[in-house]
Amino acid sequence: MKKAVLIIFAFMTTFSLMIGCSQNSTPDGPVLVTVGKSAITEDDFIKQVGRVPDWAREQFKGKEGKDRFLDEMIKRDLIFNQAKKMRLQNDKEYIERLNEFEKMTLVALLLKKEIEDKVQVTEDEARAFFDENQDKFTVGTQLRASHILVETEEDAKGIHDQITKGADFATLAKERSIDKGSAAKGGDLGYFGRGRMVPEFERAALSLKPGEVSPPVKSRFGYHIILLVDIKKGDPANFEQSKAAILKQLQTQKQKALLDTFVEKLKGESKITRNEELIEAVALPWDKAEAPAAEAQPAEQTKAQ
Repeated sequence: MKKAVLIIFAFMTTFSLMIGCSQNSTPDGPVLVTVGKSAITEDDFIKQVGRVPDWAREQFKGKEGKDRFLDEMIKRDLIFNQAKKMRLQNDKEYIERLNEFEKMTLVALLLKKEIEDKVQVTEDEARAFFDENQDKFTVGTQLRASHILVETEEDAKGIHDQITKGADFATLAKERSIDKGSAAKGGDLGYFGRGRMVPEFERAALSLKPGEVSPPVKSRFGYHIILLVDIKKGDPANFEQSKAAILKQLQTQKQKALLDTFVEKLKGESKITRNEELIEAVALPWDKAEAPAAEAQPAEQTKAQ
């Protein structure tokens, strides 16, 4: 319970505090709570609740849940007001984060208007795609996979590198995987149908052929290296069973094509200058390669005789 509350509070403080949505001097709508000179309105409360991920909403149902969520909003405003008193809005780090937030928000808004809203996929297009690819649509398909789960991308890349060089997958799973249930079985997860695994894991597993190993795949649990062991193909699916997936797939493809065209157009209208020498010299935080140690120099040079 406490963990869920902390997650939501962190979510709210990351986004809501940056825009100060409940800090209006003239509140719009009924005021639920005042915190110092700020107000939490009904509209603000409903907007914040609407941003809670589906998997966490159970924690905030009913009168007790609303009170719990409202308490988190009160905490938010108490901390916000204190930050204002400390004039942290003038802090360099705050300004940098605000600028980045503004940039990402404008990018997302433009992509929605210029890409997402302009892409349409008709049922006729979906049916034509289905007719050309009927063999790819099945019901009841099951996969058998093994995985190695670790906490960091660095660990996952290291393990993947070992596997590509011939290390035994099952042995590494037993030694390194933090999923203890499957680790004891060499990473084996048995057979599972669609919708049983998190989306990132399922997409990666479906992209493999039996015997293939995926590169590191990130999910909310950590980083997975996936070995597809076997596929049990299900029965052929009809169009209605496949339509939603086809519409989503075609929409994604169209959006990507439109985005690529849009970006190329912007490139043609803009002057882009690259400093290749400086780019090459940039040291990345995860680059562990150390520069060769400089040769030791004597404290004093011997004077020429």
